[in-house]
Amino acid sequence: MKIQHFFTCKECKTSINITLFHYQFLIYLTKTRFNGDLSLTIDYLLKKYLSHLYLISETPTKRTLTATYQPRTKNYVIRKISIQPTYWGKLCELRFLLGYSMSYIIRILLDWEMQEDQIPVDPIIVRPLLNPMDEEIHARIQLGNNYSAYNKINHTNLEVYSEFSCPAA
Repeated sequence: MKIQHFFTCKECKTSINITLFHYQFLIYLTKTRFNGDLSLTIDYLLKKYLSHLYLISETPTKRTLTATYQPRTKNYVIRKISIQPTYWGKLCELRFLLGYSMSYIIRILLDWEMQEDQIPVDPIIVRPLLNPMDEEIHARIQLGNNYSAYNKINHTNLEVYSEFSCPAA
């Protein structure tokens, strides 16, 4: 089993592969709503669209837990970001559950947020509609900033079991 330990008092520097348009919106969102804290922006986007993300998971259909990465094109740029490791860890775990790279997940989230803000964008994945059962699951997502997680992955039948507790004990 993989064990990850995060210390959230400092930020880590990493990079994302994203279009300039999406990066500018990410920075705009960070500065206008979250006082320049990119970690809070990522946390907001994950909490808001987590149930939608679960509905677009491609891991069960492709039968592998490896992430599909974005193709390199002239439109993508690599940008350095500073983020708390806890939030980067959440994206890392989602990478296995969804089958998409972390940069791709961020771009999906930004597409959906731009649509919410009435910004014309052609989303790479259309945001799925939530049925009442999905909305109930979404309502149970806790709003803690710290979490502990236990993951069990069975590669034989590609079942992923995740147990989260907020706040971390």
